[in-house]
Amino acid sequence: LEDELGDRLFNRLGRRIELTMAGSYFEKRARNILMEADNALREIQEGTGDPKGTLQIGVTPSVSPKLLSPVLRTCRDRYPNLKIQVNENLRRSLLENLIDGDLEVVISSYSGKSANVFAEPILQESLNLVVPSGHPLAMEEVIDLKELKNERLILIGESSTLGEKVIEFFELNDFEPDIAGLCSQVHTAKSLVNCGLGLAILPETAREDVSPYDVVFKPLASAKMSRLLFALTHERRYLSSGANLFLETVREFVDTRKSPNRE
Repeated sequence: LEDELGDRLFNRLGRRIELTMAGSYFEKRARNILMEADNALREIQEGTGDPKGTLQIGVTPSVSPKLLSPVLRTCRDRYPNLKIQVNENLRRSLLENLIDGDLEVVISSYSGKSANVFAEPILQESLNLVVPSGHPLAMEEVIDLKELKNERLILIGESSTLGEKVIEFFELNDFEPDIAGLCSQVHTAKSLVNCGLGLAILPETAREDVSPYDVVFKPLASAKMSRLLFALTHERRYLSSGANLFLETVREFVDTRKSPNRE
């Protein structure tokens, strides 16, 4: 190949090799060609029939099952030949899998831009303080941040965008939390609050799934905290009909939640 191109693609350094500048350029173009060929093949193979096969999606641990479960149930009823495989991981790993082509859709909060990632905002949800129902703060309508001065807090790990959002909120309000512990799962945080090990700040959708936890959600008076969830896809890779229909179902569900007639 080097003879044909008339340029060196690799620097051969004993037992290891590395790409030259020409090699890096050639690799990038070759990967693009392979991606386009794969896109064309998948599009032709899918045809126009009902979606089938396996759709690989990713979600971060802080995405509530109350958001995802109804969408998966609707997809199962509408598209019985489509199998949806849910992969739960931290945002960074999910983004890597999306870029590598191992996932077609990722549902996550999103802190910035990544190459070749298209981010569609789907849901903005408020973040609330979660306290045991027998806690004195449970009797208040709203909680002032200074009332947490003597409280221990359970945080979602800083490696998640939810954890980053909470830490950023504390820093902006010059508040130093007494951290009782870190966890990655929303239901784990609720369980720890239920056991009296501390208080937590969690997404509003987690309120809809409090059973069997004896906890209540309270807004913070000092500021309105919220996070924005996105549907992330690869902007240059072919999106299967199953992935498109899954995203359509997500949009329908979110629109239903926003409806003023929702009970």
